[in-house]
Amino acid sequence: MGYELQLAEQLEEVNKDFERTMSDMSGTFTELVQNYFTQCRELELMHHDKLTETALLIMEKVVKNELEEELPEDLRLLFVDKDTITNAVNTSHDQHNQKIDNKEDDIITRVGNTKESYNARMTEGEVNRNRHRVAEINHFLENIREELEQYENLDR
Repeated sequence: MGYELQLAEQLEEVNKDFERTMSDMSGTFTELVQNYFTQCRELELMHHDKLTETALLIMEKVVKNELEEELPEDLRLLFVDKDTITNAVNTSHDQHNQKIDNKEDDIITRVGNTKESYNARMTEGEVNRNRHRVAEINHFLENIREELEQYENLDR
């Protein structure tokens, strides 16, 4: 029983070390993910600026009828005035940023949930192992006591 208690304490310490290491690793990963998504937002902003510039140039050509290619009617309706095209490009930019933010949140949440779930399963597994082992030891001791009592009763 003493060995089991010693083993349980050692495993508890090992599990705590593992949890700390896993927390450090998930923290490092989370920082890395946040850096990548910051870069994504910067690239989206660059795309937005370039798209705005290009859309305004196309609008000027549409107004002056200087386009080399004919635009479909639904696309031509966007190039009616500067506010319409700017609103369309800004809406697209906002939607892209929302998708980037949602994906970042999803990844960070999943990393945290995975870490917590794994740690909980590990702890539960160790508790179950310990309980099973203590029950096994108690059962063994009970059997030994019963046998000892039987031998004592035979001697009388």
